[in-house]
Amino acid sequence: MKLINGHLNTIFSFMESAIQPDEFLKLLKNSENKYFAVTEHNNFFSYAFFLKKAKELSLKPIFGIDLDLEYEDASYRFILYPKNKNGLIELFLLSKRKLSGEIILLDEVLQMGGVYIIDHPLYGLYSIQKQEIIHNDYYFSFSYENIASNEEFIFKKLNKCLLINHNIILDTWDNSIINVLKNIENKQVQETKNFYEILQLDIDCQNNLENQLISLTNAFLEKCYIEGIENIPDQFEIPHFENGENLDSINYLKTILIKGIKNKFNKETWTTEYQKRLSYEIEIVEKLKFADYFLIVQDFVNFAKQNQIGIGPGRGSAAGSLICYLLNITEIDPLKYGLIFERFLNPNRKNMPDIDIDIQDNRRSEVIEYIINKYGEDKVATIVTFSTLGKKSAIRDVLRSHNILPLDINEISKSIASDSEKTLLEEFEHNETLKNKLIQLNRNDHNFASEIIEEANKIDGFYRQTGTHAAGIVIGNKNLNEIIPTYIVEKKYNQSQISMEYLEDFGLLKIDLLGLKTLATIREIVEKINITHPDFSLDKINYNDKKTFELLSQGNTLGVFQLESYGMIKAIKKIQVNSFNDIVATISLFRPGPMDNISEYASRKSGKKEIVKVNDTYDQILKSTYGIIIYQEQIMQIFQLVANKSFAEADQIRRIISKKQHTEVAKLKDDFIECATKNNYSKKIATQIYENIEKFADYGFNKSHAVSYATVAYQMAYLKANYPLEFYASIISSAHGAHETISKYVAEASNMGIKVNSPEINISDENVVIYNNQIYLPLTQIKGLGPETIKAITKNRAEIGPYKNFEHFVFSIFTINGVGASTIELLIKASALRNFGHNQETLLYELYQGNPDVRSDLLIKVQSFKNEMQRYFDQKLWKGYEPAEIKKIDVKKESENETNLLGGIYNFHLTKKYEVEGQRLIDLHFNNEYIIYFFCNRAVQRNGNYGIYYWIDIQDSSQKINFNVYNNKSDLRPMQGKIIKAKLIKKINGYILRDWKIIEDNE
Repeated sequence: MKLINGHLNTIFSFMESAIQPDEFLKLLKNSENKYFAVTEHNNFFSYAFFLKKAKELSLKPIFGIDLDLEYEDASYRFILYPKNKNGLIELFLLSKRKLSGEIILLDEVLQMGGVYIIDHPLYGLYSIQKQEIIHNDYYFSFSYENIASNEEFIFKKLNKCLLINHNIILDTWDNSIINVLKNIENKQVQETKNFYEILQLDIDCQNNLENQLISLTNAFLEKCYIEGIENIPDQFEIPHFENGENLDSINYLKTILIKGIKNKFNKETWTTEYQKRLSYEIEIVEKLKFADYFLIVQDFVNFAKQNQIGIGPGRGSAAGSLICYLLNITEIDPLKYGLIFERFLNPNRKNMPDIDIDIQDNRRSEVIEYIINKYGEDKVATIVTFSTLGKKSAIRDVLRSHNILPLDINEISKSIASDSEKTLLEEFEHNETLKNKLIQLNRNDHNFASEIIEEANKIDGFYRQTGTHAAGIVIGNKNLNEIIPTYIVEKKYNQSQISMEYLEDFGLLKIDLLGLKTLATIREIVEKINITHPDFSLDKINYNDKKTFELLSQGNTLGVFQLESYGMIKAIKKIQVNSFNDIVATISLFRPGPMDNISEYASRKSGKKEIVKVNDTYDQILKSTYGIIIYQEQIMQIFQLVANKSFAEADQIRRIISKKQHTEVAKLKDDFIECATKNNYSKKIATQIYENIEKFADYGFNKSHAVSYATVAYQMAYLKANYPLEFYASIISSAHGAHETISKYVAEASNMGIKVNSPEINISDENVVIYNNQIYLPLTQIKGLGPETIKAITKNRAEIGPYKNFEHFVFSIFTINGVGASTIELLIKASALRNFGHNQETLLYELYQGNPDVRSDLLIKVQSFKNEMQRYFDQKLWKGYEPAEIKKIDVKKESENETNLLGGIYNFHLTKKYEVEGQRLIDLHFNNEYIIYFFCNRAVQRNGNYGIYYWIDIQDSSQKINFNVYNNKSDLRPMQGKIIKAKLIKKINGYILRDWKIIEDNE
């Protein structure tokens, strides 16, 4: 007899169920049941998934929740179902409260009126305590196995009893998986093993009571189905933008656009072409009723700009909209770059526009707060993500659940490659190291290794916990909980229980606010420039700047957005980038697939290869890219001009070709050739053009996005070429103390003649400081010095004034709670106190007098003034201070201290006595071999596409450089922290290192 499952926990009930949603649906399809129920434990995380699948499979989903409720100071589980749509909203709210950490009372739920309450078959009040609740909407549930033992009660309360299993497994073997999951979640091995009934949708009834229970259960659950719940809304739930001028949204949008025209154009530049394009875009926006969408986005973007929060010039296809440009949402003029509106908003596809916004990462939260305050916290939410167990995590957790020692777990985990695409079953079959290590764990049980793998393979991909989408937020036109389930995160933000890919199914406005670190860096550079050049603005820069293109063509792009990788530098040099168009093309070509065309583009640009001519119209479309199809917009233009298609049709065709829908593609070819021949193209030319499209369509890049990112890249390159001091100061700050990254920036800055100093106690603070046209690294560069300590020191310095000498500094520091001798020691060893005129050894002796366990005279003096600190400062008792003993400098030891704490040496030249004039790092010329003495700050071994290589950071008295060393047969790691003699050859793309040896102290 068919039974509707009255309970279902899937893997969305984290670590409590072994049921994969797709496996359940497969079982459901085989049973031919039309109805099915979903009751995740305390959540609705699977709600959108099952709604969509129900629509696709023509099924009727019944949504409830398996909820923890308190009764008489104890917690029990209850299965709740809605009576109607309002009841479902009540369940959403209960889930929100529960996931947000609230305790919910059973008595409160009993008074709701819109929900049915079912005592859980295993963990309910009656199941555990045999306690009855008398209420019209209260029911009892029994698993199939427990019917016989509760027969008397069921006969007595038959109309209040339901046949419901605690459904968390589909197969008896899954019981072992449940026990593994429990051990993982509890972080300890439980000896007691639980066994659960498998989910059944067909019951072989043994008696009339079972028949009656199934009939009652099915009838009950069917009435909990909300008619049409799986249908997608007919309209979008976009909030109305309140404009304060009593205008409808489309007319208010038009008034703002008129202002935008006046701000960005004059009578000569606002041509008929622009007016025609704007009228067309407005017509589409009005037809699709998206005016509010544009108004909402322009509002928060302009809020950000007015508050000096960095916003990117554009992202994705939105840069193809003239409306977006006039509203200040983007800074890209689409007509100037031949960008197409239909690539952004196609009138033939009723999809929500997709305006992604790049935003200064360290101020993103301010914009979110603005949106929440404007539209209401109940109408705005961040978006949930789900973290899964990966292969390594799965096998580690399974091994831990079997009491395997941590050392063995680590060894087995290491034997699985992180980037392997094989399943764990495939790994076990092909990875002999893994197989042998698992077999060795239990030689007495021949099945042990395969059982471990089967269990780990089963839970690989299980959901473990929630996260927050890095960029997305959702905005509704009413309380979101009336549309989708939500919950509270970080004790303040509403978050959807629906993941990103399903939100549009509910008609909700989704916006991506992507935090971009580069925008914070650009903002900082400009602020630094404005100190000496107050009129400077990025809006005024020249996009044909000679110095910028010289920098780019030389490949000097370290720290430049999108252009600093080794492969990109090679591409830039090969193409000899000398125009903005080249930057756009390079960004578009530097991807798997079209990357092979970089050489072709460079050869055609330089004239080494001829540009193949096809037809005047086709050739004109591809003129800027030397006859190569690079952009999706070019494909759309070809379809429009050659085959007489509209841009809307061309966009749909482009999508079909790029998705390689082979049956559709074959039809398109015939249609294209037919339309082209009608448009006076020969069949031969039409066929050739279509074959070119087919070849490149899969690799075509979104030109709107490329132009937007090329703009950011150019801005960074311009700032580097024209304001290098401010540029390096800011990108070093952006590295947040990462020694290796900072070392690269410092080396390049030094090579350009910019002096970079290590942190100095009277100058440095949390960020890089420019002082006397030199860069001072931040105190965050010092390893072990925490952010709170740094804030306390800089605040202390601001209040007391510059530290006069070491004693004055020590007395000052000891007025700060929680900061003491260990902090002073760090600062001494990092040479941050060098301007007091004494070496590290002298100052360390002042602090400890050779014994860290004994108070020095200076610390005793500080203690004696413990209650009279103000008198010390008022009477300037620090005057005349001299150290008790002047120690001889130990250059090697002080250099080691700097290397350990700063990631490199800044104040000593260990190699000076070995250096030969004309044989220093600064003297290297291309392709000549030099014998060089240098100090190696770091030598790091890495794995790349071509095997092991080394990244080394070296310096002598003239310069600091770092580079990768490939094809080196010896291990370079022993070089670290040593003076080295080696042969060096400088090449265009790096350096060759040969015949190195360590120089000992006595050499």
